[in-house]
Amino acid sequence: MDSRKEAILEAIIREYVETGVPIGSFSIAEKYSFPFSSATIRAEMSELERLGFLTHPHTSAGRIPTEKGYRYLVDLIEEEEKLLEREGLVAKKRIESIEDSFERQLQSASQVLSEITKNMGFAGTNKEIFSYGLGNLFSYPELLDPERLLKTADLIDNLSHFVKELPRNAETRVYIGSEMPIGKSAGCSVLVSRFESPFGHLGYLGIIGPTRMSYEKNLSAISEVKNILEKKSEKRKKQSKK
Repeated sequence: MDSRKEAILEAIIREYVETGVPIGSFSIAEKYSFPFSSATIRAEMSELERLGFLTHPHTSAGRIPTEKGYRYLVDLIEEEEKLLEREGLVAKKRIESIEDSFERQLQSASQVLSEITKNMGFAGTNKEIFSYGLGNLFSYPELLDPERLLKTADLIDNLSHFVKELPRNAETRVYIGSEMPIGKSAGCSVLVSRFESPFGHLGYLGIIGPTRMSYEKNLSAISEVKNILEKKSEKRKKQSKK
């Protein structure tokens, strides 16, 4: 894909994540001040749709991203991952302020992830997973469709099983819509990563949200919280050896 199509696709995804309504060429041209006309943008949008990165509802002339479109942007983001410094600092202060139990740190981590991303955050180990932000998750109207609601509930109910089946590496993984092994038609995406706990076993943390989430922001949030938890784990290990 050339750089012009990438820029237009990214703009459409960002606008759709923010508004939840199909995006037209005129609004993109006006807001993002592209150095080409709305007619050119419209032609590129048609090509992006032909390639499978965009689609459009039958009742609207505007376009919305497909899972393939989200996946393309996520792959770009992962190549040049950025940290959200201000929100990362807030997360660091909140989690590092907890000095009592590792479980309390996990609870705080799930809450921080939820509050930063406006989605559902979770953190835990093989023994227990803490989650926070169910209200955030169901504030998105597209997830209130009865069938999607049931599939999302099924995903949440089986979250512990889901993370245990992850490949055994520490890489952050992104499952978009039908890529998920559970709740394929829920209209959700799951971002999840492993980290080293202070007790030698693996921990998990992640985010559940609609497919129109801000992947760049959410990947940065997970990366920051993961770093904080691993530093806390390392500190706890050193203290236990003394």
